[in-house]
Amino acid sequence: MKDAHKISPYSLRIPGKLKDRAREEAHANRRSLNTELELLIEDGFKWRELQRKQAIS
Repeated sequence: MKDAHKISPYSLRIPGKLKDRAREEAHANRRSLNTELELLIEDGFKWRELQRKQAIS
């Protein structure tokens, strides 16, 4: 992440099992845990937006 110095740190509390699962996914995808969590959150927002659009249709 080339602009990492511009992003404010944010402490996130998640259950250990969820963190372990995310860490395993990050390892499988050859990403950092932070990057994996970022992508998972972005995917969650995209999924919600698709669900909203389908509900309107």
